[in-house]
This record gives sequence, structure tokens and C-alpha cells, in this order.
Amino acid sequence: MKVSLLKTAVACAATVFVSPQLAFAQSAWNVANGAFDNPSNWNPNGVPGAADDAVINNGGTATFNTPTLDVNTLTVASVGGSSGTLAVTGGDLYGNGIKIGENGTGTATVNNAILRAGGSGSLFVGGQDGTGTGTLTISGGPATRVTSGDDIGVGRVGTGTLNVQGGEVQGGYTFIGKYGTGTWNHSGGLFRQSFGDIEIGDGGRPDQIDNPGPRTGIINITGGVMQVADHFAIGNRSGTGTVSISGGILAATGGNADGNIYVGRGMNWEGEPSGSGGPVSLRVTGDDSTIIADGGFFMNTANVAISSTLIAEITGTTHTTIRVTGDADITNGKLAVDLTGYTPVSGNSWTILTAGADLTADKTAVDAVVAGAGFDPLVHSGGGTPGALLGPFASTDFSLAPLTPGLSWNVSYANNSVTLSVTGTATFTADFNQNGQVNGADLTKWKGDFGVNGNSDANGDGKSDGTDFLIWQRQFGSGVPASAAIGAVPEPASIALIGLAATAMVACGRSRRHQA
Repeated sequence: MKVSLLKTAVACAATVFVSPQLAFAQSAWNVANGAFDNPSNWNPNGVPGAADDAVINNGGTATFNTPTLDVNTLTVASVGGSSGTLAVTGGDLYGNGIKIGENGTGTATVNNAILRAGGSGSLFVGGQDGTGTGTLTISGGPATRVTSGDDIGVGRVGTGTLNVQGGEVQGGYTFIGKYGTGTWNHSGGLFRQSFGDIEIGDGGRPDQIDNPGPRTGIINITGGVMQVADHFAIGNRSGTGTVSISGGILAATGGNADGNIYVGRGMNWEGEPSGSGGPVSLRVTGDDSTIIADGGFFMNTANVAISSTLIAEITGTTHTTIRVTGDADITNGKLAVDLTGYTPVSGNSWTILTAGADLTADKTAVDAVVAGAGFDPLVHSGGGTPGALLGPFASTDFSLAPLTPGLSWNVSYANNSVTLSVTGTATFTADFNQNGQVNGADLTKWKGDFGVNGNSDANGDGKSDGTDFLIWQRQFGSGVPASAAIGAVPEPASIALIGLAATAMVACGRSRRHQA
């Protein structure tokens, strides 16, 4: 009898001890729009607390502006077909785990406020285990903070979009598109990574290959600062990764002296069949960004990605240089060149990549940007071992970078740098009278040849038409000093009239042919 009573008492004690840790009440948002801290906006009635799992599934918007509140977990759109919005406009909201768009369509915004995922949980946008769609937008000044005590996952299984427009984001291991599709748009603010890698298009290990999903990650950096703790891996395992940088700062300097930039990492897939991963690329546009790493720069060294491409999008006479302290191994990579709004001339030169670089001045410049924006200082690693350039590129692609006839692209590998340059002597297709100059005399000749013959043919289509006039416009002044060209170019109004006249002449010619 005593033994039986003892067993019963132990069982009851165990139940009392375990239950509070395993069972959490669900608190569901039940109005269209309202304040998060209004008890009547929740079912059951009452503001969710540390023992509650708060869910917003009814299509409504919950606005949080309370000094501080802790919930167990917070999920926006937890079930299929559901939707909801969380707007954090002030205060400090904490959850052991936060999911935006787990199975439905979830949206969250944080502006001049704090949103924290801590404890054993993480921050997921676009489904941790579900196939939902989530969007999180962060804006405001340095007082805005979004943090995760562990992972930040964007599109782990579903589709996630993280827009960092301001404020500070902190987290550990960060993946954008593991099995799903993730997009990170960084236009302002600071991402300060606490530990781990940033993985863009992860894809999973070989034993996870049967998990369905597109495995696609995208990062667009147009402003602000992203500091990586360890490695910045595009196509981390078998995924497809795309990164475009046209402004702002990417610094793999946050704690690991060997913090590398990978364009096709292939981690855990070494020795597996070649081509297990998707195409990966890093596009660097113009000269408005900073890209540095205390480690190295590696392109598809495990030969896992289908392709590994560094794209230099040239927009003027200067271009951002990727600078790394360690080695730069590009032997399995491709260099592609793209032109946007700029026509290169002979003698133009751009340094695309430098290995073995001293980043002291670069880090000082980064720190000045961070301080100027009002954020606490970054902590940089001591720097890695100086390395060397390992090249050349396996291939080059200039199909999107046509040059003026007579000019050619040249890629050189010297002084641990990759230098792109333009060589040769230009010939100008709009030099209709073939005197080595593109000036008003060529316009006169084009007028006489327009619609009559192909003697003022700048694009090689066998006729003299409006397209050839536009090419003449772009090439005007070539081959002669600027002072000699001033009097020859028509005023803007005259050019417009010539263009209209050309259009009218074409229309007239078509009309006459039709009447004939």
C-alpha cells in the first residue's frame, strides 16, 4: 500500500513538474486591426504572456507599441490559407521563437522598435518547416533592433523576403534559401553577425537531397553595412545563390581571421558527382561599394556548382575592387563583364580583385561609416595570413560588353590582382565620310543617304535610317578634340527635330510604297 502511494505521489510530482514546460496556451488574434496589448483583441481574452503561443492568422493587423512584453512563441500565418500582419512601432517584443509566414502569408514590420527572438528559438521568415510566404521589413534609426539568439532563416522551406532598410539586425548562423527561396534586400542599416556563416542558397547536405524545394538564395546590397562573422558563402552546399552589390559594405571581418567569400562553396558535397549544385554568381556594379574579407576569395574550388561567375558591371571609369587578405582562387570561375550606361575607350582600366591585401585602411573607412550612422563600433578580427592570386579564370564572357570596333578587352594577372582593361585603336561606325572623325559632316552625309542607300550605315544592317542617326549621336566628337566638336553638334532642339524628321521620312516612304 505504501509502495503504491509512493508511486502515485512520484507520478503526480512528475506531472506537476513537467506540464508547465510542455504545454503552452495558444492565444489567437481575433480582430481586423488593433493594439497588441488590448486583452479583448485575443482569444481567449487576455494579452499573451510568457506561457502563451501568440498567433496572428485571421488576416488582421496587430500593432505592438508597448514598453516590453514576452511571449513564448510568436507566429504570423501559422496554418495553410491563413494570413496576418504584425507591426512593431515601438517598445520591445520578445519571443522564444518568431516565425513570419510559416504556412500561410505573413507580413511584419519593425520601425524604431525592438523585436527579439531568443532562448532556444530563432527568427524565421518564410517557413521554418512549412511552405508559407513571409516578409519582414526593418526600418528606422539605430534604436531599431531585430535580433535572434540563434539562427536567422529566410526561406528555409517556404518563400521569405527580408528587407533591411535601417536599424540594426543581429543573429547567428544566417541562411537565405535553404530548401525554399529566400531574398535579402539590404539598402540601409547594419547587420552585425554574432557568429557563424551567411549562406546564400544552401541546399542542404547529401543526405537531405530528397527534401523538395528550389534551394535558391538571393542577396541584393545597395546600401548599409553587412558584417559577416565567419564565411560569406554563395551556393553554400548544393543550392543556387545570387548576390548583387551596387552600394554599401560587405565585410567578412567579424571574428574569424579566415572569414572567406565563396562563389560556390559546395560544403559537404566534396567527392559527390560534379554539378550537384546550381549556378552561383556575384555581381559587382559600379564603384559605390566596399567588399573586403580577412580570409580569401574562392570560386567553386570543390567543383560542385554548375557554374561560378564573377560579374563586373562597368558603369564608368572606376569600379569596386574586391579586396581579401588571403588567397584568391579563381581557377574554377568565370569572369563576365557587363556594361551599363558607359562606353569604354582605349586605356580604360579597372582592378576587379586583389589578394594579399592589407585591409587596415578599409576597416577604418568601414568604422567611420558605422559611427556616422550612430551604431556601436564593429569588432574586427586581427586579420588572416597574406595570400596570393591563384588564376587565371577558367573562362571569360564579354557578350554583354560590346566595344567600339577596333577595341578589345584584356584581362591581366599581376601583383596579386585581376585587372580588366581596354586596348586597341577605335574605329567609328558613324564616321560616314571616313575621315577619322565623327562630326557634323557625317550628319550631313547621313541626311543625304537617309532612306536612299546604305552609305550611312552605322549598325551594319545595310541601310541608312534613324538607328544610324542615334549611333552618330553617341559617337559624336570621337576622333577630334572636344573644342573642334563644339560648333558641329546640333542643339538639343535641332537633334529632336532631325529625329522627328527622320521618323516622318520613314512614314512617308512607307505611305508612298503602300499607295504604289
